[in-house]
Amino acid sequence: MRRLKRKGYLLFFLSLLLLSTLCGCGGNTASSAASKEKTDSGEGITTEAAEDKDTINLYYLNAEEDGFKKVPYTLQNPNDSVKASYEVLYKLSDTEGNNTSEYKASIFDGIAVNDVSPLENGKENIDFGAAYGQLSHVKEVLLRTSVVKSLLQIKGVEGITFSVNGSSLLDTDKVPVGLMNEDTLLTDDGEKSIYSEKKKVKLYYTNKTGDKLISCFREVEVKNNVPLETQVLLMLKNPPASKKNLKSPLSQDFHVNQTQIMNNTCYVDLSSDIENAVADVKEKITVYAMVNTLTDLDTAYQVQFTIDGKRVSKLNEFEKFDTLLTSNFSLCK
Repeated sequence: MRRLKRKGYLLFFLSLLLLSTLCGCGGNTASSAASKEKTDSGEGITTEAAEDKDTINLYYLNAEEDGFKKVPYTLQNPNDSVKASYEVLYKLSDTEGNNTSEYKASIFDGIAVNDVSPLENGKENIDFGAAYGQLSHVKEVLLRTSVVKSLLQIKGVEGITFSVNGSSLLDTDKVPVGLMNEDTLLTDDGEKSIYSEKKKVKLYYTNKTGDKLISCFREVEVKNNVPLETQVLLMLKNPPASKKNLKSPLSQDFHVNQTQIMNNTCYVDLSSDIENAVADVKEKITVYAMVNTLTDLDTAYQVQFTIDGKRVSKLNEFEKFDTLLTSNFSLCK
């Protein structure tokens, strides 16, 4: 009987606490006491604690698209890693809702997520559509890094692999990218450059007489948000000092306004300085030094040139400069 009375007093006391909370009297104290009692009794955790536990940081691109902006997000399916991964990928793909003055969606417009497949030991494979293969090197690294950094925060996700239409994602050396996890990321918050990966590329210079192309392997470090295509073109201005038989096919005032990869085509907008011919170098050699170098990167198989945003049918003595150009190895020595 006494036990029942004590239980009744306890219920009455808790009712008073609840009433005082609703009335705004001592609300903070009552709420804290109720939360502590619930936690100590082993009945569960508070709502606030649950929200903290299920909240992760999504790694969007910053406004300059050269790093990341962390934005908190509360998972709707925190106990299902695959569903949670779909959530995250959807948010990172929402180019309409997540392009602000401070950050932008990191899965670029037109890039489809085909599937999220769970693998053994907490690993997942993300399969993208064919358009993923058309991304520039810098954009691809940005996208992939943002996805990995975001997904690894989900409970049960220990590593990510990537594929494109069911085939393993390859790097620029045609080697599978492989598993990405905490050990493969450069920093926790992306402050350091993610473009420090060095690549071996084949550049096409000219011989001393300017009538033949000579290929030369060089190492390039992709950095500072400059597309790889732009970097290799600028490298054509300066042959390696150790290669005495090589000559630049481009003038020293050569400038690239922009390069962009789309539908297997590299679109190159040059400044009008390209019209300044190099002494003793044929225009055909100048043009195909650029075309062969770009197509050898395997990001595109044809090149479309413009000069200051306009198509120009003739570059000095070279006809049809405004057409889609493919590699020409018959000019190589």
